[in-house]
Amino acid sequence: MVSPLILSLKKQPNLYGSKIKILSPAKINLYLNITGKYPKGFHRIESIVERISLFDEISIEVKKSPQIIISSNVKSLETKANLCFKAASLIKKEEKIKEGFSIHLEKKIPMGSGLGGGSSNAASTILAIKHLFKLKLTRPQLYSLGKKLGSDVNFFLSQSQFALLKGRGEEVTELKINRKFSHFIIWPNIHISTKKVYQASRVKLTNFFNNVKILRYALKRNDASLIEKNIFNALEKRAIIVCKDLLKVKSFLGKLDMFSAMTGSGSAFYTFGQLRDKRNIKTSINLHKLVPTRWTVFKAHTF
Repeated sequence: MVSPLILSLKKQPNLYGSKIKILSPAKINLYLNITGKYPKGFHRIESIVERISLFDEISIEVKKSPQIIISSNVKSLETKANLCFKAASLIKKEEKIKEGFSIHLEKKIPMGSGLGGGSSNAASTILAIKHLFKLKLTRPQLYSLGKKLGSDVNFFLSQSQFALLKGRGEEVTELKINRKFSHFIIWPNIHISTKKVYQASRVKLTNFFNNVKILRYALKRNDASLIEKNIFNALEKRAIIVCKDLLKVKSFLGKLDMFSAMTGSGSAFYTFGQLRDKRNIKTSINLHKLVPTRWTVFKAHTF
């Protein structure tokens, strides 16, 4: 079965010149709690994530030369620190691939937004190379690669629509939720440091596990009211302390009578489900025209 992420594939007999174009989707955190700390300072989390229809695109061409060349519409990403480059280097080393790659990243997911763009880029690069070379990598082998690249990479490698993440985010349990939800994604053009937000977070060992169970139940039942009551992000208040402009975003959306929550460590916010007016009637709204011009609004759904 061909992955729905793959947009195009052109293979050559000797692999040189073979090309693949693959989607790299974003995610939102419907639930994110910090449950502890590891000895080296990393946080232990529990999170329910949803893959959404906001994408970067990655194009890869196999080259005879062993080098990896990275290009992007965002020039600052044309470095070895790019997660596409790191992912390609890792799988090349682990699978003893002699060929090199020309990789182009078309960036559309805002950076520093909490939407998981970098982790998704790493995962999609691995999946694309796996497909190009017909690598028989098992799920545990893929997760072993993903764990070396970043916390959310394994979620995107799972190709799940919904999942429960634990540990540092690398422990993935797919959730069978046969629903598609609608969202507005609001990015206020603020780049926020994940490290600073986590450093500002105080670990409270309060048990929120029941909230996770209730949210899973609500998602399966498509109970909008119950979903909104149990959406939770332990980092939201801390992110607002780190960057007070985020409070303006939250307040602005609240004045529009919109339920909103921050994803990840910020700075993007999302709405959930069909928007309703004050009479609780479904309504259509052009949010792009209502928000400040420097903000970016995306319309997305479960993918």
